[in-house]
Amino acid sequence: MPAIPDILARRAGVALEQFESAVSVAEREVVGVVSTLVKRINVPFNSTSPAGLIEANTRDPWNKSGKYALGWVYFCIILLVFASCIRYYHLFTDKIRTVLHQEEVLKSSATTSPDTDYELSVLYTDKSTNKFFPRTGQLPVPPKTQSSVSSIGPINNCIAFFRYIFYRPIPQINLRKGWLPIVFPSLGVTVIVAAALIFVTLYCFVPQPLYWQSIAFGSPPLAIRAGMLAVAMMPWIVGLSMKANLISFITGIGHERLNVLHRWGGYLILFLSLIHTIPFYITPVWDQGGLQTFQSFFSKAHIYVYGTGRIGALVPLCFLCVHSLPQLRNWMYELFVTLHVPVAIVFLAMMFWHCHNYLTSWNYLFATLAIWLFSYLTRLFYLNWTNPFRMSWLIGDEASVTIMPENAIKITVPTQIKWRPGQYVYLRMPGISVFENHPFTIASLCSDDFPSEYGEGYRDMVLVFRPFGGFTKKVLRSAIERGPWHTYRAFVDGPYGGMQRRIEAFDHVVLIAGGSGITAIVSQLLDLIKRMRDGKAVTKSIQVIWALKRPETMEWFKEELRICREFAPPGSVQCQFYITAAKRMTQTGQLVSARTPTRPVSIYFHDKVNDAFQDIADKRASGFSTKRHSALIRDEAAGDPEREKELRRENEDAITALPQAHIVPVKGGNLALPETTANSIIQPKPKRSIAARRRDHNLSVDIAQAAEVGSSGLETVALNTGGSQMNQTFDFGFPSTPTEFQKNLMRFAFLPAAVKKKDGWSTEYGRPDIPYTLKQLSKDFGRRTCVFVCGPPSMRVDVSNTVAELQKEIWSDPSKDELFLHAENYAI
Repeated sequence: MPAIPDILARRAGVALEQFESAVSVAEREVVGVVSTLVKRINVPFNSTSPAGLIEANTRDPWNKSGKYALGWVYFCIILLVFASCIRYYHLFTDKIRTVLHQEEVLKSSATTSPDTDYELSVLYTDKSTNKFFPRTGQLPVPPKTQSSVSSIGPINNCIAFFRYIFYRPIPQINLRKGWLPIVFPSLGVTVIVAAALIFVTLYCFVPQPLYWQSIAFGSPPLAIRAGMLAVAMMPWIVGLSMKANLISFITGIGHERLNVLHRWGGYLILFLSLIHTIPFYITPVWDQGGLQTFQSFFSKAHIYVYGTGRIGALVPLCFLCVHSLPQLRNWMYELFVTLHVPVAIVFLAMMFWHCHNYLTSWNYLFATLAIWLFSYLTRLFYLNWTNPFRMSWLIGDEASVTIMPENAIKITVPTQIKWRPGQYVYLRMPGISVFENHPFTIASLCSDDFPSEYGEGYRDMVLVFRPFGGFTKKVLRSAIERGPWHTYRAFVDGPYGGMQRRIEAFDHVVLIAGGSGITAIVSQLLDLIKRMRDGKAVTKSIQVIWALKRPETMEWFKEELRICREFAPPGSVQCQFYITAAKRMTQTGQLVSARTPTRPVSIYFHDKVNDAFQDIADKRASGFSTKRHSALIRDEAAGDPEREKELRRENEDAITALPQAHIVPVKGGNLALPETTANSIIQPKPKRSIAARRRDHNLSVDIAQAAEVGSSGLETVALNTGGSQMNQTFDFGFPSTPTEFQKNLMRFAFLPAAVKKKDGWSTEYGRPDIPYTLKQLSKDFGRRTCVFVCGPPSMRVDVSNTVAELQKEIWSDPSKDELFLHAENYAI
């Protein structure tokens, strides 16, 4: 009886032989199929072949169509080199100016610094480094702040011209009230996308022919060009979407700004994919002998000839583009984040299947995969929990949550991560939401001057934000429920973004913030003041403009503002705060915040507004006599019933004013009556309600004339009607006592202008006039000025338009070299 091992060995040998025979059969079939398909795409020809086939293989042969993909590569490389050259030019010139300034500071400190015992720090001359009365020699020359290479006039004028054009935003389109407006990207992005669209369209349709005489001679050239262009775009589209990507490393542009190019690039791929697909339906494969070739390639029955990946790749691409539309993305953002990456992986896999490694297609697809993996591996260095040499390895850092005034949230994360001013991080807190990951701007400074109590090597990363919905609302609810002593695990991804330029290289800096946009400003301000004190900043003056709805918001950064006021060089920092919203409670009459009615606002502000309106009501008198309010009658009678009856009878006998419809609006400060003839009769119209008459009034006219009456007392207006004349004060359309609506509407009309203190710090009520303020500040701008804005869209639009308009001063004033604008997104 044979041994069991011998039987197993023979059976294994038989199985191996069968497997080898099956592999050889499959190999022959694959070779046959591939050869058939290659003949279908690149049909061989000779001298006896049809003229159309000879043309297809000589005029624009299929085997050389990979050159069309290179066209897009060259287009992107040109843009990349251009952006990189601009970045490194600015970094070079900024570095030169700061180094020259540091040399001058060191030189002057060694020769002209007074003894600390005799230093007059309260005088403005203590900042001077010049010897005004040297014993011998000539007067000192001004310190050198620029070199010839850091200020080239033609380059400065050329940059100013481009900024004059591209700083201007494209106005949004409001189709219908209640609908989301159509918001366009910046003008620079629009020009890049338009140039790319024109380039690929011309590159597809200008070369001829678009089709061959027969589908049997090969695939349509138009489809091949569009397909290769679409495949060549894949690495760039994926690179623009990643947080840590090579394009950001080279150009310094954060991924949050490159993401808009990623979205529009996806739409462009969809456009090219349609151009690639449609020609195969215009010249279908079942005509002129093409079907036999496809049937030989697909041996299975009932298989769709276009199912080789064209439909399989087009469907996920359409889904990616449609669910990335702003309306759908904002509506279901969490679902968008969850589905976008998995569907993109499916799309890339379908592209591998569809392209079959024809021409150079797989080169671009493998490059896409490599960029994707490289970006994910690089992100490991940006995570706070992936470094095994840190205490946060695999468990994250500890974080505390504090509720501040106006229900604002402050999250403090002691961490060993380093960051620059103005950067942001993605925060994940599993104790609140396991899967949600949201960006927040870092409001603190990573400096040795601000050590953390957590331990050596740690810095407190402070994130401040207003809760709106979703994750931020969950943070607020959790902080209320668990109290201030509860800590959370924080997984931080970042930092990313930040300003491309060195803000300390500008002579004058203007920082503009709206609401919670101050979080992007605070760290920049603290860092700039620190560098100015250390002699490392060229900056001589800083102007801060902060528009906030309620005064309580100042409590968010009270300590930072105190540092700026007390430790900045004398006279270098000026802050203007604008309080833009307040309302009165109907029940108590107390002035409170509009969004948080339990928190009172300054009573001084309330009294000023109320007294101003009451003063106007008291001074308004008329020959026709407006009727007094019953409450005023009771107050004047002082409890005397007889006196009250007498006053009420006088009130009933008062003459009512003429109907307002017959008074022509003010023109040039005078009232004009309509022209009437001797036989014309003025027919009084039915009496209208106060609300209806108020709607017809021009509020700006009422405010102007009310202010005039409030300052000058009575004003009489002559009415000429057929030679007769009577005196009347102008009827503002208001009752003697202003209504609640009018008080809220005109609460700032009569407040005196805010008086700035000697140090330039002031608080005003109302909205800042950004264009006017910037134009006034531009009179004192130095050679190089930086305007930094972070606020709502309307504020960014005003700032961008104004800075674009001020670029004219660069090429008209030789003393000014640059006016730079950095606009941060309000949501980050």
